[in-house]
Amino acid sequence: MPKSINTKQTALLMPGGGARAAYQVGVIKALATIIPTSQSRDPFPILCGTSAGALNAIGLASRTDGFVNASAWLENLWLELSHQHVYRSDLIGLSFNAWRLALSLFNAGIAVGRPVALLDNAPLRKLLKRKINFAGISENIHQGNITAACVTAMNYTEGSSDSFFQGGPANCEWQRWRRQGIPTPLQLPHLLASSAIPTIFPPQRIRRNYYGDGALRQMNPISPALHLGADKILIISANGHKKIYDKPPRRVHSPAFGQVLGHLLNSAFVDSLENDIENLETINRLVDNCSDARGHSPEHKLRKVRSFVISPSQDIDAMATEHINELPATVRFFLKMSGSGRNDGGVNIASYLLFTEQFSRDLIKMGFKDTLDQADKVLNFLND
Repeated sequence: MPKSINTKQTALLMPGGGARAAYQVGVIKALATIIPTSQSRDPFPILCGTSAGALNAIGLASRTDGFVNASAWLENLWLELSHQHVYRSDLIGLSFNAWRLALSLFNAGIAVGRPVALLDNAPLRKLLKRKINFAGISENIHQGNITAACVTAMNYTEGSSDSFFQGGPANCEWQRWRRQGIPTPLQLPHLLASSAIPTIFPPQRIRRNYYGDGALRQMNPISPALHLGADKILIISANGHKKIYDKPPRRVHSPAFGQVLGHLLNSAFVDSLENDIENLETINRLVDNCSDARGHSPEHKLRKVRSFVISPSQDIDAMATEHINELPATVRFFLKMSGSGRNDGGVNIASYLLFTEQFSRDLIKMGFKDTLDQADKVLNFLND
Protein backbone atom coordinates (compact mmCIF):
# COMPACT_ATOMS: atom_id res chain seq x y z
CA MET A 1 0.00 0.00 0.00
CA PRO A 2 1.40 3.44 -0.89
CA LYS A 3 2.34 5.77 1.94
CA SER A 4 0.41 8.65 0.38
CA ILE A 5 -2.07 9.23 -2.38
CA ASN A 6 -1.67 11.88 -5.07
CA THR A 7 -5.16 13.39 -5.09
CA LYS A 8 -4.32 17.02 -5.87
CA GLN A 9 -7.13 17.44 -8.42
CA THR A 10 -9.06 14.18 -8.19
CA ALA A 11 -12.83 14.43 -8.51
CA LEU A 12 -15.36 12.00 -7.09
CA LEU A 13 -18.31 11.90 -9.49
CA MET A 14 -21.57 10.29 -8.39
CA PRO A 15 -24.44 10.17 -10.91
CA GLY A 16 -27.98 9.52 -9.75
CA GLY A 17 -30.27 6.56 -9.43
CA GLY A 18 -32.70 7.10 -6.57
CA ALA A 19 -32.38 4.40 -3.92
CA ARG A 20 -29.71 2.74 -6.08
CA ALA A 21 -27.26 5.40 -4.88
CA ALA A 22 -26.82 3.38 -1.68
CA TYR A 23 -24.33 1.40 -3.79
CA GLN A 24 -22.13 4.50 -3.89
CA VAL A 25 -22.08 4.57 -0.10
CA GLY A 26 -20.60 1.07 -0.05
CA VAL A 27 -17.88 2.19 -2.46
CA ILE A 28 -17.13 5.24 -0.32
CA LYS A 29 -16.96 3.02 2.76
CA ALA A 30 -14.40 0.80 1.02
CA LEU A 31 -12.37 3.82 -0.18
CA ALA A 32 -12.20 5.05 3.40
CA THR A 33 -10.78 1.63 4.31
CA ILE A 34 -8.11 1.25 1.62
CA ILE A 35 -6.91 4.87 1.31
CA PRO A 36 -4.15 5.71 3.84
CA THR A 37 -5.58 7.63 6.79
CA SER A 38 -2.48 9.84 7.10
CA GLN A 39 -3.92 12.16 4.46
CA SER A 40 -3.91 15.78 5.64
CA ARG A 41 -6.72 16.55 3.18
CA ASP A 42 -9.76 14.70 1.97
CA PRO A 43 -8.75 12.28 -0.82
CA PHE A 44 -11.29 13.81 -3.23
CA PRO A 45 -11.02 17.61 -3.25
CA ILE A 46 -13.69 17.93 -5.95
CA LEU A 47 -17.10 16.39 -5.20
CA CYS A 48 -19.80 16.28 -7.87
CA GLY A 49 -23.19 14.62 -7.61
CA THR A 50 -26.48 14.36 -9.46
CA SER A 51 -29.88 13.23 -8.20
CA ALA A 52 -29.41 10.90 -5.21
CA GLY A 53 -25.68 11.07 -5.95
CA ALA A 54 -25.92 14.74 -4.97
CA LEU A 55 -26.92 13.63 -1.48
CA ASN A 56 -23.72 11.61 -1.22
CA ALA A 57 -21.59 14.45 -2.60
CA ILE A 58 -23.10 17.07 -0.28
CA GLY A 59 -22.93 14.64 2.63
CA LEU A 60 -19.17 14.27 2.19
CA ALA A 61 -18.60 17.95 1.43
CA SER A 62 -20.46 19.15 4.52
CA ARG A 63 -18.70 16.96 7.07
CA THR A 64 -15.74 18.57 8.80
CA ASP A 65 -14.49 15.50 10.68
CA GLY A 66 -12.52 13.84 7.87
CA PHE A 67 -13.26 11.39 5.08
CA VAL A 68 -13.33 8.27 7.25
CA ASN A 69 -15.85 9.70 9.70
CA ALA A 70 -17.85 11.24 6.88
CA SER A 71 -18.19 7.87 5.15
CA ALA A 72 -19.44 6.26 8.39
CA TRP A 73 -21.93 9.09 8.88
CA LEU A 74 -23.16 8.69 5.29
CA GLU A 75 -23.72 4.96 5.77
CA ASN A 76 -25.77 5.59 8.92
CA LEU A 77 -27.83 8.20 7.09
CA TRP A 78 -28.73 5.79 4.29
CA LEU A 79 -29.64 3.03 6.70
CA GLU A 80 -32.00 5.52 8.32
CA LEU A 81 -33.60 6.46 4.98
CA SER A 82 -36.69 4.30 5.28
CA HIS A 83 -39.58 5.18 2.99
CA GLN A 84 -41.43 7.11 5.70
CA HIS A 85 -38.39 9.41 5.95
CA VAL A 86 -38.38 10.03 2.19
CA TYR A 87 -41.99 10.30 1.02
CA ARG A 88 -45.59 10.07 2.21
CA SER A 89 -47.25 6.79 1.32
CA ASP A 90 -50.69 7.10 2.87
CA LEU A 91 -53.54 6.06 0.58
CA ILE A 92 -55.41 9.36 0.65
CA GLY A 93 -52.38 11.50 -0.09
CA LEU A 94 -51.02 9.19 -2.78
CA SER A 95 -54.43 8.88 -4.48
CA PHE A 96 -54.89 12.65 -4.44
CA ASN A 97 -51.43 13.19 -5.95
CA ALA A 98 -52.09 10.58 -8.65
CA TRP A 99 -55.39 12.29 -9.50
CA ARG A 100 -53.73 15.73 -9.79
CA LEU A 101 -50.92 14.22 -11.87
CA ALA A 102 -53.45 12.67 -14.28
CA LEU A 103 -55.46 15.90 -14.53
CA SER A 104 -52.33 17.91 -15.30
CA LEU A 105 -51.97 15.93 -18.54
CA PHE A 106 -55.02 17.76 -19.84
CA ASN A 107 -54.92 20.99 -17.82
CA ALA A 108 -51.59 22.70 -17.21
CA GLY A 109 -53.24 24.97 -14.66
CA ILE A 110 -53.43 22.10 -12.18
CA ALA A 111 -49.70 22.47 -11.52
CA VAL A 112 -49.81 26.23 -10.98
CA GLY A 113 -48.93 27.18 -7.41
CA ARG A 114 -48.33 23.60 -6.26
CA PRO A 115 -46.11 21.28 -8.34
CA VAL A 116 -47.59 17.90 -9.24
CA ALA A 117 -45.97 14.55 -8.48
CA LEU A 118 -46.99 11.08 -7.42
CA LEU A 119 -45.18 11.22 -4.07
CA ASP A 120 -44.80 13.99 -1.50
CA ASN A 121 -41.16 14.21 -0.36
CA ALA A 122 -41.80 16.58 2.56
CA PRO A 123 -40.39 13.99 5.03
CA LEU A 124 -37.09 13.98 3.12
CA ARG A 125 -36.89 17.76 3.33
CA LYS A 126 -37.30 17.62 7.11
CA LEU A 127 -34.72 14.85 7.51
CA LEU A 128 -32.03 16.52 5.39
CA LYS A 129 -32.62 19.88 7.03
CA ARG A 130 -31.96 18.24 10.37
CA LYS A 131 -29.04 16.05 9.31
CA ILE A 132 -26.90 18.15 6.95
CA ASN A 133 -24.87 21.18 8.03
CA PHE A 134 -24.50 23.09 4.76
CA ALA A 135 -22.22 25.62 6.47
CA GLY A 136 -19.66 22.81 6.67
CA ILE A 137 -19.08 23.10 2.92
CA SER A 138 -17.76 26.65 3.28
CA GLU A 139 -15.64 25.60 6.25
CA ASN A 140 -14.07 22.70 4.35
CA ILE A 141 -13.28 24.92 1.37
CA HIS A 142 -11.82 27.61 3.62
CA GLN A 143 -9.67 25.03 5.44
CA GLY A 144 -8.46 23.54 2.16
CA ASN A 145 -9.99 20.13 2.87
CA ILE A 146 -11.88 20.30 -0.43
CA THR A 147 -11.71 22.74 -3.32
CA ALA A 148 -15.22 22.49 -4.77
CA ALA A 149 -18.62 20.82 -4.46
CA CYS A 150 -21.25 20.68 -7.17
CA VAL A 151 -24.80 19.41 -7.73
CA THR A 152 -26.66 19.42 -11.03
CA ALA A 153 -30.39 19.95 -11.61
CA MET A 154 -32.58 20.27 -14.68
CA ASN A 155 -34.12 23.70 -15.22
CA TYR A 156 -37.74 23.08 -16.27
CA THR A 157 -38.27 26.77 -16.96
CA GLU A 158 -35.32 27.30 -19.30
CA GLY A 159 -34.86 23.71 -20.47
CA SER A 160 -31.21 23.60 -19.45
CA SER A 161 -28.90 21.56 -17.23
CA ASP A 162 -27.71 23.82 -14.41
CA SER A 163 -24.75 22.86 -12.23
CA PHE A 164 -24.70 24.74 -8.93
CA PHE A 165 -21.20 24.79 -7.47
CA GLN A 166 -19.35 26.22 -4.51
CA GLY A 167 -15.60 26.78 -4.61
CA GLY A 168 -13.41 25.89 -7.55
CA PRO A 169 -10.99 28.04 -9.60
CA ALA A 170 -11.67 31.76 -9.88
CA ASN A 171 -14.17 32.70 -12.60
CA CYS A 172 -14.75 29.08 -13.55
CA GLU A 173 -18.48 29.43 -14.23
CA TRP A 174 -19.36 28.15 -17.69
CA GLN A 175 -22.00 28.64 -20.34
CA ARG A 176 -22.54 26.03 -23.01
CA TRP A 177 -25.45 24.94 -25.16
CA ARG A 178 -28.26 23.96 -22.78
CA ARG A 179 -25.91 23.69 -19.80
CA GLN A 180 -24.26 26.13 -17.45
CA GLY A 181 -22.34 26.37 -14.20
CA ILE A 182 -23.73 28.70 -11.54
CA PRO A 183 -21.56 29.69 -8.54
CA THR A 184 -23.63 29.84 -5.35
CA PRO A 185 -23.55 28.70 -1.73
CA LEU A 186 -25.11 25.23 -1.80
CA GLN A 187 -28.27 24.85 0.24
CA LEU A 188 -31.10 22.37 0.79
CA PRO A 189 -33.19 23.52 -2.25
CA HIS A 190 -30.32 22.65 -4.61
CA LEU A 191 -30.13 19.14 -3.17
CA LEU A 192 -33.90 18.59 -3.31
CA ALA A 193 -34.03 19.94 -6.87
CA SER A 194 -31.30 17.62 -8.10
CA SER A 195 -33.03 14.55 -6.64
CA ALA A 196 -36.60 15.32 -7.78
CA ILE A 197 -37.25 12.31 -10.06
CA PRO A 198 -39.75 13.47 -12.73
CA THR A 199 -43.43 12.67 -12.07
CA ILE A 200 -42.41 10.84 -8.86
CA PHE A 201 -41.14 13.75 -6.71
CA PRO A 202 -42.29 17.39 -7.10
CA PRO A 203 -40.12 20.03 -8.80
CA GLN A 204 -38.23 22.42 -6.53
CA ARG A 205 -38.31 26.18 -6.99
CA ILE A 206 -34.99 28.06 -6.83
CA ARG A 207 -35.39 31.79 -7.28
CA ARG A 208 -37.73 32.20 -10.27
CA ASN A 209 -37.19 28.79 -11.89
CA TYR A 210 -38.41 25.26 -11.18
CA TYR A 211 -35.94 22.38 -11.18
CA GLY A 212 -36.11 18.60 -11.38
CA ASP A 213 -33.80 15.62 -11.38
CA GLY A 214 -30.35 16.56 -12.61
CA ALA A 215 -29.99 13.44 -14.76
CA LEU A 216 -32.48 14.92 -17.22
CA ARG A 217 -30.79 16.81 -20.07
CA GLN A 218 -27.38 16.21 -18.51
CA MET A 219 -25.73 15.13 -21.72
CA ASN A 220 -22.23 15.67 -20.30
CA PRO A 221 -22.22 14.48 -16.67
CA ILE A 222 -18.41 14.60 -16.50
CA SER A 223 -18.30 18.26 -17.59
CA PRO A 224 -18.76 19.92 -14.15
CA ALA A 225 -15.76 18.06 -12.72
CA LEU A 226 -13.62 19.19 -15.66
CA HIS A 227 -14.67 22.82 -15.30
CA LEU A 228 -13.82 22.67 -11.61
CA GLY A 229 -10.25 21.63 -12.46
CA ALA A 230 -10.22 17.83 -12.18
CA ASP A 231 -7.22 15.97 -13.59
CA LYS A 232 -8.56 12.56 -12.60
CA ILE A 233 -12.13 11.43 -12.05
CA LEU A 234 -13.30 8.45 -10.03
CA ILE A 235 -16.85 7.68 -11.15
CA ILE A 236 -19.19 5.63 -8.98
CA SER A 237 -22.08 4.52 -11.17
CA ALA A 238 -25.29 3.37 -9.48
CA ASN A 239 -26.07 1.34 -12.60
CA GLY A 240 -24.21 -1.29 -14.58
CA HIS A 241 -21.33 0.12 -16.64
CA LYS A 242 -20.68 -1.86 -19.83
CA LYS A 243 -21.86 -5.01 -18.08
CA ILE A 244 -24.17 -7.55 -19.69
CA TYR A 245 -26.05 -9.69 -17.19
CA ASP A 246 -27.19 -13.18 -18.09
CA LYS A 247 -30.96 -13.20 -18.00
CA PRO A 248 -33.28 -16.13 -18.68
CA PRO A 249 -35.59 -15.99 -21.71
CA ARG A 250 -38.92 -14.34 -20.97
CA ARG A 251 -42.23 -13.89 -22.67
CA VAL A 252 -42.31 -10.85 -24.92
CA HIS A 253 -45.27 -8.50 -24.60
CA SER A 254 -46.18 -4.89 -25.29
CA PRO A 255 -44.64 -2.61 -22.63
CA ALA A 256 -46.89 -1.06 -19.99
CA PHE A 257 -46.68 2.62 -19.10
CA GLY A 258 -44.51 1.87 -16.07
CA GLN A 259 -41.99 -0.05 -18.17
CA VAL A 260 -41.79 2.81 -20.67
CA LEU A 261 -41.20 5.26 -17.82
CA GLY A 262 -38.56 2.94 -16.36
CA HIS A 263 -36.63 2.89 -19.63
CA LEU A 264 -36.86 6.68 -19.85
CA LEU A 265 -35.35 6.94 -16.37
CA ASN A 266 -32.59 4.51 -17.27
CA SER A 267 -31.90 6.52 -20.42
CA ALA A 268 -31.42 9.62 -18.29
CA PHE A 269 -29.36 7.96 -15.55
CA VAL A 270 -27.20 5.62 -17.66
CA ASP A 271 -26.86 6.45 -21.35
CA SER A 272 -25.45 9.99 -21.03
CA LEU A 273 -22.74 8.79 -18.64
CA GLU A 274 -21.72 5.95 -20.96
CA ASN A 275 -21.47 8.35 -23.91
CA ASP A 276 -19.51 10.93 -21.94
CA ILE A 277 -16.99 8.33 -20.76
CA GLU A 278 -16.47 7.25 -24.38
CA ASN A 279 -15.97 10.88 -25.43
CA LEU A 280 -13.41 11.38 -22.65
CA GLU A 281 -11.50 8.28 -23.75
CA THR A 282 -11.55 9.50 -27.36
CA ILE A 283 -10.13 12.91 -26.38
CA ASN A 284 -7.42 11.23 -24.30
CA ARG A 285 -6.33 9.20 -27.32
CA LEU A 286 -6.38 12.35 -29.45
CA VAL A 287 -4.12 14.17 -26.98
CA ASP A 288 -1.73 11.20 -26.89
CA ASN A 289 -1.45 10.86 -30.65
CA CYS A 290 -1.60 14.45 -31.88
CA SER A 291 0.52 17.21 -30.38
CA ASP A 292 -1.54 19.88 -32.16
CA ALA A 293 -4.62 18.71 -30.26
CA ARG A 294 -3.34 20.53 -27.19
CA GLY A 295 -4.26 23.85 -28.77
CA HIS A 296 -2.49 27.19 -28.93
CA SER A 297 -4.34 29.05 -26.17
CA PRO A 298 -5.42 28.15 -22.64
CA GLU A 299 -9.06 28.53 -23.64
CA HIS A 300 -8.84 25.85 -26.33
CA LYS A 301 -6.18 23.64 -24.80
CA LEU A 302 -7.04 19.95 -24.57
CA ARG A 303 -5.68 18.00 -21.63
CA LYS A 304 -5.67 14.35 -20.75
CA VAL A 305 -8.05 13.44 -17.93
CA ARG A 306 -7.97 9.90 -16.63
CA SER A 307 -11.09 8.21 -15.32
CA PHE A 308 -11.90 5.07 -13.38
CA VAL A 309 -15.39 3.62 -13.09
CA ILE A 310 -16.71 1.48 -10.25
CA SER A 311 -20.11 -0.02 -11.03
CA PRO A 312 -22.37 -2.77 -9.68
CA SER A 313 -21.33 -6.35 -10.30
CA GLN A 314 -24.93 -7.55 -9.97
CA ASP A 315 -28.20 -6.56 -11.62
CA ILE A 316 -29.83 -4.03 -9.27
CA ASP A 317 -33.18 -4.38 -11.06
CA ALA A 318 -33.23 -8.09 -10.21
CA MET A 319 -32.24 -7.32 -6.62
CA ALA A 320 -35.10 -4.82 -6.36
CA THR A 321 -37.58 -7.51 -7.39
CA GLU A 322 -36.57 -9.53 -4.34
CA HIS A 323 -37.14 -6.52 -2.04
CA ILE A 324 -40.29 -5.08 -3.57
CA ASN A 325 -42.47 -6.37 -0.72
CA GLU A 326 -40.61 -4.01 1.61
CA LEU A 327 -42.35 -1.06 -0.06
CA PRO A 328 -45.59 0.33 1.39
CA ALA A 329 -48.71 -1.46 0.13
CA THR A 330 -50.00 1.72 -1.53
CA VAL A 331 -46.79 2.18 -3.54
CA ARG A 332 -46.76 -1.50 -4.54
CA PHE A 333 -50.34 -1.15 -5.76
CA PHE A 334 -49.52 1.78 -8.04
CA LEU A 335 -46.40 0.06 -9.33
CA LYS A 336 -48.39 -3.06 -10.13
CA MET A 337 -51.18 -1.14 -11.86
CA SER A 338 -48.72 0.73 -14.08
CA GLY A 339 -46.50 -2.29 -14.77
CA SER A 340 -43.61 -0.59 -12.99
CA GLY A 341 -42.94 -3.29 -10.46
CA ARG A 342 -41.89 -5.96 -12.91
CA ASN A 343 -38.46 -6.61 -14.33
CA ASP A 344 -39.78 -7.98 -17.63
CA GLY A 345 -38.30 -5.15 -19.62
CA GLY A 346 -35.00 -5.01 -17.78
CA VAL A 347 -36.03 -1.92 -15.78
CA ASN A 348 -37.76 -1.84 -12.42
CA ILE A 349 -38.90 1.57 -11.12
CA ALA A 350 -39.09 0.02 -7.66
CA SER A 351 -35.29 0.10 -7.56
CA TYR A 352 -35.47 3.91 -7.54
CA LEU A 353 -37.98 3.99 -4.66
CA LEU A 354 -36.71 1.20 -2.41
CA PHE A 355 -35.52 3.36 0.45
CA THR A 356 -35.54 0.46 2.88
CA GLU A 357 -32.87 -0.58 5.33
CA GLN A 358 -32.37 -4.07 3.91
CA PHE A 359 -32.16 -2.96 0.26
CA SER A 360 -29.73 -0.18 1.20
CA ARG A 361 -27.71 -2.59 3.30
CA ASP A 362 -27.43 -5.07 0.40
CA LEU A 363 -26.34 -2.35 -2.02
CA ILE A 364 -23.80 -0.97 0.45
CA LYS A 365 -22.42 -4.47 0.94
CA MET A 366 -22.10 -4.97 -2.83
CA GLY A 367 -20.40 -1.59 -3.32
CA PHE A 368 -17.96 -2.36 -0.53
CA LYS A 369 -17.06 -5.75 -1.99
CA ASP A 370 -16.83 -4.52 -5.59
CA THR A 371 -14.30 -1.88 -4.50
CA LEU A 372 -12.19 -4.18 -2.35
CA ASP A 373 -12.06 -6.69 -5.22
CA GLN A 374 -10.20 -4.10 -7.29
CA ALA A 375 -8.46 -2.21 -4.48
CA ASP A 376 -5.03 -2.40 -6.15
CA LYS A 377 -6.39 -0.89 -9.38
CA VAL A 378 -8.14 1.89 -7.47
CA LEU A 379 -5.00 2.77 -5.51
CA ASN A 380 -2.86 2.70 -8.63
CA PHE A 381 -5.30 5.04 -10.33
CA LEU A 382 -5.33 7.47 -7.41
CA ASN A 383 -1.54 7.32 -6.96
CA ASP A 384 -0.61 7.75 -10.63
